[in-house]
Amino acid sequence: MKLRLLFAFFALSLFITSCGSSDNLDGNWIKSSTFPGIERSGAVSFVIDNAVYVGTGFNGKDALTSFYKYTIERDWEKIADFPGTARMKAVAFEANGKGYVGTGRDDEDQRLSDFYEYTPAVDAEGNEIGTWALVTNEFPGSKRQDAVAFSINNVGYVGTGYGFLEGEDRSLLKDFYKFENGVWSKINFNGEKCKNTTSFVINGKAYIISGEGSANDVWEFDPAVGFTAKKSLNKDNKWEDVQRSEAVSFVINNKGYVATGKTGSYTNEVWEYNPATDDWNEKTSLEYEVGVREGAVGFSLNNRGFIVTGYGNGYLSNMWEFNPTMKETDDDNF
Repeated sequence: MKLRLLFAFFALSLFITSCGSSDNLDGNWIKSSTFPGIERSGAVSFVIDNAVYVGTGFNGKDALTSFYKYTIERDWEKIADFPGTARMKAVAFEANGKGYVGTGRDDEDQRLSDFYEYTPAVDAEGNEIGTWALVTNEFPGSKRQDAVAFSINNVGYVGTGYGFLEGEDRSLLKDFYKFENGVWSKINFNGEKCKNTTSFVINGKAYIISGEGSANDVWEFDPAVGFTAKKSLNKDNKWEDVQRSEAVSFVINNKGYVATGKTGSYTNEVWEYNPATDDWNEKTSLEYEVGVREGAVGFSLNNRGFIVTGYGNGYLSNMWEFNPTMKETDDDNF
């Protein structure tokens, strides 16, 4: 019954949001290489050099441990499974040439706080043979899912989410931590308790966008300064449609892009952020044939932006690339 209700909700959302964008906007979505693993949502990704690593998540029945590597030159390849508890809605970041995956929720609805480190390596033929190891220095925050993570100058940052506060029931969270040279420490975040935000990093500064509990908010994080509130996404600033949760983001030419996610219904609108002016501009929407979705993965490779996996009209494995300077075309091989 729950599954039928989810599909009914999706069909209704298409009706509500299908006319949300105007014509003659810049940007075009181009079909890319399909993710080879089980379709999933709530996966994680981290980028090391010119490769992205995508794994964990949920396929509608089970939490997953499988992981894959993608490069533009070699396409997708299977790598070693994540060795910890199978999980969804975790976070990931890169630091010092290694990937880190942690927090999330397991099949038993239990929140997690452990982290694992991935060290990449290739054999003589260029095949990935990297290895995982448990991070022995434990994450100091509470167990959680739906947190946000990013890295700046080889320092990882993890915060917010949904979990437990000591002595309280499940709650939105706002605590934030940095991971530097293998050591966790707490930092101050003066925003609201929130979950399911999205983030990107441009020129050594991170930007945390919207989410549940913080729909209007955009925060800039500079390691030398801390968190600074940027212009609100409220309707008076004409950027109300940027608001969403479970979105993806990526960076192209020093501008941030936010796509997919939901606002009560799925949204297909795509918005570009210019940190130099603190302004947003609407770009060509994601076509519904591509599959509007929540809980997808977004990343940048070689200054190109991609989305993959997620949940929309079922669990998804298709991957699409966004080119912000092309005009929309009708021959993208839907």
